[in-house]
Amino acid sequence: MKKYSLIFVLLTAMLILSPAVQAAKYFTLEESLTETAEKIGSSTRIPSKANLAVVGFVESTSRTRLPLSSVLEDDLTSFLTEKRPGHLVAKNNIDTVLRELRITRDDLFDSRHRKQFGKLVSADLLVSGNYWINRRDVIINIAVIDIESGLALLSHRVKIRKSQFAKYLLGLN
Repeated sequence: MKKYSLIFVLLTAMLILSPAVQAAKYFTLEESLTETAEKIGSSTRIPSKANLAVVGFVESTSRTRLPLSSVLEDDLTSFLTEKRPGHLVAKNNIDTVLRELRITRDDLFDSRHRKQFGKLVSADLLVSGNYWINRRDVIINIAVIDIESGLALLSHRVKIRKSQFAKYLLGLN
């Protein structure tokens, strides 16, 4: 009997404590991107003189650019500018080069296009990623990619409650 009582107490404690533990893992978008910028800014794998271009965020299942894509690129650029002033490529420059080359953001992952893009915008590294939306959460995967080699130098994953986003950002209108 004591054995079953102990198991019941342990299971009850796990059920009571698990929501509190899970809730502690969630952050706001601002907190998540600030943390990501901190990781990128302090990483010893990323050369301090390297220029970064934040581009190419897409929803992972449909491979489309929802309004959230631009928000992620703009906000991450802002947070990274605080950590690495003078080493971020402006978004209008990125958009201009993409139009001139007649390539999409998806094309940047082809080595020929990536290298050509990097030369034209004077970027050494791409900060890119994808996100997916499930019933409760938005999971954002961010990677820093060396333009020349295509190698990922750093990656970071964040999870944010879906309820924190305006529906139009997630394409839910």
